[in-house]
Amino acid sequence: MDLLERVEAYIEEHALLPESGEVVVAVSGGANSLCLLHVLHRLCGPGKRFAGVRLRVAHLNHRLRQEAGTEAEFVARVASEWGLPVTIGEVDVPALARREGRSLEEAAREARYRFLRQVARGQPIAVAHHADDQVETLLLHLLRGGGLTGMVGMQPRQQDILRPLLTVTHAETVTYCREHGLATLEDASNADPRFLRNRVRHELLPLLESFNPGIRATLLRNAEVAQVDVQWIEQQVSDYWPQVVLAEQDQGITLDVKQLLALPLSLQRHLLRRVTARLCGGQSPLELRHYRLIEQLLQRESVPGQAQAETGKVLDLPCGLRLVSHFRTATFERLSQQNARKEMADAPAVPPSVHLPVPGRVAVPGTAFMAVAETLPDELLTTVREALAREDWATVWRLLPSTRYTVYIDADSAGSSLMVRTRRAGDRIRPPGMAHEKKIKDMLIDRHIPRAERDRIPLFFSSSHCLWLAGIALDDRVRLTRDTRHILRLSIEPMLSDQMREGDGSAF
Repeated sequence: MDLLERVEAYIEEHALLPESGEVVVAVSGGANSLCLLHVLHRLCGPGKRFAGVRLRVAHLNHRLRQEAGTEAEFVARVASEWGLPVTIGEVDVPALARREGRSLEEAAREARYRFLRQVARGQPIAVAHHADDQVETLLLHLLRGGGLTGMVGMQPRQQDILRPLLTVTHAETVTYCREHGLATLEDASNADPRFLRNRVRHELLPLLESFNPGIRATLLRNAEVAQVDVQWIEQQVSDYWPQVVLAEQDQGITLDVKQLLALPLSLQRHLLRRVTARLCGGQSPLELRHYRLIEQLLQRESVPGQAQAETGKVLDLPCGLRLVSHFRTATFERLSQQNARKEMADAPAVPPSVHLPVPGRVAVPGTAFMAVAETLPDELLTTVREALAREDWATVWRLLPSTRYTVYIDADSAGSSLMVRTRRAGDRIRPPGMAHEKKIKDMLIDRHIPRAERDRIPLFFSSSHCLWLAGIALDDRVRLTRDTRHILRLSIEPMLSDQMREGDGSAF
């Protein structure tokens, strides 16, 4: 069975791919991620095994090396050649690590998954973790004291993260790329000793193999044995979850202390692990000392006559978490999420841009909208051009009714390359009838757009300037005139009505 067949069987065994919809593929440009993208490209799409699945490539420039910009260009070129949409993002990870007091490794991981989830907007994310990564992860968990769940390592699916290559080795991905003529990039950071994983790969594993040449297979086999027990425990946690969890939101989860403490200690800790993992991007930061501190606080909550005195007690935890005790309840809060979003906006990191084909449609990262570009039917275009030549604007407006969600622009003035994204610092647009550009920030303030909504509005760009601040202003340079020869219809369509009701995009 070749690699493609093995991955296909693994996907089917673990039901990794949805029947339909988009899957975001994280691509760095190395052999592992290019192998993953190539395999999924062969399996997904019309007429293929997973016909209803659409792929989107995502790449984050961590600004850790000078060649990082070249890697982003390489990934964008590969995606374009394969006919796949791509989203490129950028984050200054060293600056982020300094601000948040994290290691480079932790900051890079946090930034990467934050970016991928922003692009995916709730859709699955496929990453290129492979069997060698699994071995290294198991050793890292052992070094850090990961407990029973740490002995299992990474799973084929963890929340929104999919790992189709988890049984494939790095050597096999390199061979696959060579056999299929795929040019790859070598990530120099894979040899950087500042990263603990690299020291495990290049120092610890060779040492262990000198004692046991089959240590990799031994670790993987041990993980498979532990998996059976962990699955049973996780099912127990799921069964008790509705009884213990009173409220669950993105930035906080509230527990019924009495119900939690009624569980066996093992289930208490596994439930707390799941709570904190959900608030920390899928990975719990808790260690044994943290569990004991939590248990001490919650046990005091349950003592008659003492709970009221303990109400409002706060316990700070890793990953920007804190536990706040209330009367008979306890709330885990992720304090850093709001601050992290602000830091990401204030930092040199920029919102990702996506290419909008003509005609075509793409999801706008960070918003609840699809961006759509369409050409006019020939018959309608002819009629509109005749009206424009006569400057019969009443007829033009009747034939091309603009709304907050739809506008018509001069295609030749816009150019052939369209991009969509949310706003960046310094963005400008020339409002209708004005001779000069105005800051988009100032326009949003003038329109009394709530601050929380300003970064959720789609912007359409040509290669040189903003074309449309959706729902608010069209750039004067692309308005229709008597000389217009070709016309584009630009529009935005809400993707998730529930999200719209909750606030996404409600600014217009």
